[in-house]
Amino acid sequence: MDIVGVSPEPIHTAFAFATFGPQPFWVLMVLLPKNEITKKIMGTMDVVIFFALVHFFIVSASIMQPDSTAPLLEFNDVFDPSKDSQAAFMNMVTNYPNFVAEEWPHVLTWDLFVGRWIWLDGLKRGIFTPHSVLFTNLIGPPGLLLHWITCLVTKKGFGSNEAPFDDDVDES
Repeated sequence: MDIVGVSPEPIHTAFAFATFGPQPFWVLMVLLPKNEITKKIMGTMDVVIFFALVHFFIVSASIMQPDSTAPLLEFNDVFDPSKDSQAAFMNMVTNYPNFVAEEWPHVLTWDLFVGRWIWLDGLKRGIFTPHSVLFTNLIGPPGLLLHWITCLVTKKGFGSNEAPFDDDVDES
Protein backbone atom coordinates (compact mmCIF):
# COMPACT_ATOMS: atom_id res chain seq x y z
CA MET A 1 0.00 0.00 0.00
CA ASP A 2 1.27 3.46 -0.93
CA ILE A 3 0.69 5.94 1.88
CA VAL A 4 1.93 9.53 1.53
CA GLY A 5 4.14 8.38 -1.34
CA VAL A 6 6.08 5.85 0.73
CA SER A 7 5.54 2.21 -0.09
CA PRO A 8 7.04 -0.63 1.98
CA GLU A 9 9.65 -1.35 -0.72
CA PRO A 10 12.01 1.52 0.24
CA ILE A 11 11.85 0.32 3.85
CA HIS A 12 12.79 -3.21 2.77
CA THR A 13 15.61 -1.86 0.60
CA ALA A 14 16.93 0.38 3.39
CA PHE A 15 16.69 -2.54 5.84
CA ALA A 16 18.80 -4.74 3.54
CA PHE A 17 21.28 -1.92 3.01
CA ALA A 18 21.50 -1.23 6.77
CA THR A 19 22.17 -4.94 7.33
CA PHE A 20 24.79 -5.55 4.65
CA GLY A 21 26.15 -2.07 3.93
CA PRO A 22 28.34 -1.79 7.05
CA GLN A 23 30.13 -5.09 6.42
CA PRO A 24 32.96 -3.69 4.23
CA PHE A 25 33.78 -1.21 7.00
CA TRP A 26 33.91 -4.00 9.57
CA VAL A 27 36.24 -5.93 7.25
CA LEU A 28 38.56 -2.92 7.09
CA MET A 29 38.70 -2.58 10.89
CA VAL A 30 39.21 -6.34 11.41
CA LEU A 31 41.59 -7.25 8.60
CA LEU A 32 43.35 -3.94 7.87
CA PRO A 33 43.18 -2.03 11.16
CA LYS A 34 46.39 -0.04 10.59
CA ASN A 35 45.97 0.55 6.86
CA GLU A 36 45.78 4.18 5.71
CA ILE A 37 42.57 3.47 3.78
CA THR A 38 40.92 2.18 6.96
CA LYS A 39 42.15 5.19 8.92
CA LYS A 40 40.88 7.59 6.25
CA ILE A 41 37.44 5.96 5.97
CA MET A 42 36.83 5.06 9.63
CA GLY A 43 38.82 7.89 11.22
CA THR A 44 35.79 10.16 11.08
CA MET A 45 32.24 9.56 12.21
CA ASP A 46 30.99 9.82 8.61
CA VAL A 47 30.24 6.10 8.14
CA VAL A 48 28.41 5.81 11.48
CA ILE A 49 26.44 9.02 10.78
CA PHE A 50 25.52 7.72 7.32
CA PHE A 51 24.07 4.51 8.77
CA ALA A 52 22.31 6.54 11.48
CA LEU A 53 20.66 8.46 8.63
CA VAL A 54 19.62 5.18 6.97
CA HIS A 55 18.06 4.17 10.30
CA PHE A 56 16.33 7.55 10.54
CA PHE A 57 14.91 7.05 7.04
CA ILE A 58 13.51 3.65 8.06
CA VAL A 59 11.90 5.15 11.17
CA SER A 60 10.47 8.09 9.21
CA ALA A 61 9.13 5.92 6.39
CA SER A 62 7.71 3.39 8.85
CA ILE A 63 5.75 6.06 10.67
CA MET A 64 3.90 6.78 7.42
CA GLN A 65 2.74 3.18 7.03
CA PRO A 66 -0.66 2.12 8.40
CA ASP A 67 -0.48 -0.28 11.36
CA SER A 68 3.24 -0.73 10.94
CA THR A 69 4.49 0.99 14.05
CA ALA A 70 3.45 -0.10 17.49
CA PRO A 71 1.27 2.10 19.65
CA LEU A 72 3.34 3.75 22.34
CA LEU A 73 1.43 2.08 25.17
CA GLU A 74 2.27 -1.37 23.79
CA PHE A 75 5.89 -0.37 23.26
CA ASN A 76 6.08 0.75 26.89
CA ASP A 77 5.19 -2.81 27.96
CA VAL A 78 8.65 -3.89 26.78
CA PHE A 79 10.17 -1.69 29.50
CA ASP A 80 7.64 -2.31 32.26
CA PRO A 81 9.24 -4.54 34.94
CA SER A 82 5.83 -5.60 36.23
CA LYS A 83 4.99 -7.20 32.87
CA ASP A 84 6.48 -9.98 30.78
CA SER A 85 8.82 -7.80 28.72
CA GLN A 86 9.97 -10.69 26.54
CA ALA A 87 6.38 -11.48 25.56
CA ALA A 88 5.74 -7.78 24.94
CA PHE A 89 8.78 -7.65 22.66
CA MET A 90 7.65 -10.73 20.75
CA ASN A 91 4.23 -9.12 20.35
CA MET A 92 5.92 -6.12 18.75
CA VAL A 93 7.95 -8.32 16.41
CA THR A 94 4.98 -10.37 15.23
CA ASN A 95 2.26 -7.68 15.09
CA TYR A 96 4.08 -4.67 13.66
CA PRO A 97 5.93 -5.30 10.40
CA ASN A 98 8.30 -2.35 10.61
CA PHE A 99 9.31 -2.86 14.23
CA VAL A 100 12.12 -5.23 13.27
CA ALA A 101 12.92 -3.06 10.24
CA GLU A 102 13.58 -0.22 12.68
CA GLU A 103 15.12 -2.07 15.61
CA TRP A 104 17.70 -4.13 13.68
CA PRO A 105 19.42 -1.11 12.02
CA HIS A 106 19.25 0.63 15.40
CA VAL A 107 21.30 -2.17 16.95
CA LEU A 108 23.69 -2.43 13.99
CA THR A 109 24.41 1.30 14.02
CA TRP A 110 25.25 1.23 17.73
CA ASP A 111 27.43 -1.85 17.20
CA LEU A 112 29.31 0.02 14.46
CA PHE A 113 29.74 3.02 16.77
CA VAL A 114 31.18 0.81 19.53
CA GLY A 115 33.31 -1.23 17.12
CA ARG A 116 34.79 1.99 15.76
CA TRP A 117 35.53 3.19 19.31
CA ILE A 118 37.32 -0.11 20.09
CA TRP A 119 39.31 0.15 16.84
CA LEU A 120 40.31 3.77 17.57
CA ASP A 121 41.26 2.90 21.16
CA GLY A 122 43.47 0.10 19.86
CA LEU A 123 45.20 2.38 17.37
CA LYS A 124 45.69 5.12 19.94
CA ARG A 125 47.10 2.86 22.65
CA GLY A 126 48.72 0.06 20.65
CA ILE A 127 46.24 -2.67 21.59
CA PHE A 128 45.37 -5.61 19.33
CA THR A 129 41.67 -5.21 18.52
CA PRO A 130 40.60 -7.31 15.49
CA HIS A 131 39.11 -10.05 17.68
CA SER A 132 37.15 -7.52 19.76
CA VAL A 133 35.96 -5.62 16.69
CA LEU A 134 34.88 -8.89 15.04
CA PHE A 135 32.94 -9.97 18.12
CA THR A 136 31.29 -6.54 18.30
CA ASN A 137 30.15 -7.00 14.72
CA LEU A 138 28.89 -10.54 15.31
CA ILE A 139 27.33 -10.36 18.78
CA GLY A 140 27.56 -6.75 19.97
CA PRO A 141 28.36 -6.00 23.62
CA PRO A 142 30.51 -9.12 24.22
CA GLY A 143 32.99 -7.53 21.79
CA LEU A 144 33.31 -4.58 24.15
CA LEU A 145 33.81 -7.00 27.05
CA LEU A 146 36.49 -8.80 25.06
CA HIS A 147 38.26 -5.48 24.45
CA TRP A 148 38.08 -4.73 28.18
CA ILE A 149 39.62 -8.15 28.96
CA THR A 150 42.31 -7.57 26.32
CA CYS A 151 43.15 -4.22 27.91
CA LEU A 152 43.41 -5.84 31.36
CA VAL A 153 45.54 -8.76 30.11
CA THR A 154 47.91 -6.41 28.28
CA LYS A 155 48.03 -4.20 31.40
CA LYS A 156 47.05 -1.13 29.39
CA GLY A 157 43.90 -0.41 31.35
CA PHE A 158 40.56 0.30 29.75
CA GLY A 159 40.45 3.21 27.31
CA SER A 160 39.52 6.58 28.67
CA ASN A 161 36.12 7.80 27.72
CA GLU A 162 35.74 10.26 30.53
CA ALA A 163 34.77 13.89 30.26
CA PRO A 164 37.47 16.36 31.37
CA PHE A 165 35.82 17.63 34.56
CA ASP A 166 38.16 20.36 35.63
CA ASP A 167 38.11 24.12 36.02
CA ASP A 168 39.18 24.69 32.40
CA VAL A 169 35.95 23.32 30.94
CA ASP A 170 33.49 25.93 29.71
CA GLU A 171 30.11 24.97 31.21
CA SER A 172 28.02 27.38 29.15
